[in-house]
Parts: sequence; structure tokens; C-alpha cells
Amino acid sequence: MERGTWIACVGPIGVGKSTLAAVVARRTGALFVPERFGDNAFLERFYGPDGIKRWGFQTEVSFLTQRVDQVREIEALLSVGRSVVTDFTPQQNLIFARITVDPLEFDLYQQLYDRLFGALPRPDRLICLDADLRTILRRIRSRARSMEAGIPPAYIRKLRAGYLAWRDAPPAPTLWIDTSKMPIPSDLVARAAALDAVMNSLEPETRRALFGRDSANPPEAQPAPA
Repeated sequence: MERGTWIACVGPIGVGKSTLAAVVARRTGALFVPERFGDNAFLERFYGPDGIKRWGFQTEVSFLTQRVDQVREIEALLSVGRSVVTDFTPQQNLIFARITVDPLEFDLYQQLYDRLFGALPRPDRLICLDADLRTILRRIRSRARSMEAGIPPAYIRKLRAGYLAWRDAPPAPTLWIDTSKMPIPSDLVARAAALDAVMNSLEPETRRALFGRDSANPPEAQPAPA
């Protein structure tokens, strides 16, 4: 049986990655596997006053253990030929930890990361979304999630820089999409344009894993979910 493929839509907060990942999964017939960030008991404290400094290490280690469980589930799906689309990638944990974890603690964190993920699969294809800082901050305010209300602009700026470093050293074949003028969650035209960009970027091997070895072209597009 041919192995499934893993596509990950990633980027800073507020760029539309979860919406796009769900749309790509529906378009390709893959399974959408969203990030389980709500299961992190430290997250609300992390986003509180002085939370990054006080709760950074605990928050990132909690995310790390959750991510390992999810990637093991993804590994089982891939092994039976099921393709998946996620709104996360294991490598992003290191981006967040470099910002939130003390440098001395980060060495320990990276050792944990390497041991936990060394033999586990990684995405075959990355879709990296970005937007300018002002747009991201406006979107965070507009969706009015209480735990995000205290996120400082400097934190978002560092997140963007962490992802943008992948332009020079991408961890997988990568498509970059600037969503500054593409409100993917709220605009059908923007959603369709982003989906077209993703579909046009897929390599032959990815298409075969998604649509079958004998399928030269994917099936007709379906309307994106509202």
C-alpha cells in the first residue's frame, strides 16, 4: 500500500492557516487534523500578564507532549495510505520555544524535541502563511479570544521572524502565501485564491498520494466551506 502524504498549513497567529487547512483537506479528500492547543493547561496563564516569562517552559513542554501524541496518530494514518492536512508542524515548536523559553532551558527543550521526534514523520509539504504585523494584530482583536487579548506585538513580530527564517532553510518543500490582503476565514474569494495556489503548487508525488497513481488531474473543485 502506498503511503499517504502530509500537508501542513502553518504560520503566525491570525493568518488563516486553520481555515485553509480545512479547505485543502476537503478539496483533496484528506483528513483534517487540527492542532490540540486547547488541551494545554498552561495556555491561559501563558497569555496573561508576564505569562511568557513565567510559564513559557511549561507551556512549550506541554505542547511538545501533545504534539508527539498527534504525530504518532498521523504516522498510523499515513502507514495505511491515508493522507492528512494539519494546521501545525512539529518544527514550529522550536520557533515558539526560542521566543518563550530561557536560553539555558532551551538546550534541554531541544534535547527533548530531538529524542521525541527523531524517528517520527514530518510534513511532506508546507504551506507557510504570513501577513503584515498590523493586519495580524487587527485580526486577533476582531476574533476577540480572551486568552489572546494580552499578546504583545513584539511576540507576534518574533513569531513572524521565526517562520520567515524558513525561506532560507525550509524544513520541507514550501509554498509561501501572503494573506495580508486575503482574509481567508471571512472571504470566499480569498479562500478560493489560496486554495488554487496550494493545488497548483503540489508536486507529482503528492498528487499521486492524494488522488491515485493513475490520476493525472485532481477531481473537480468543490465549494469551500463557509
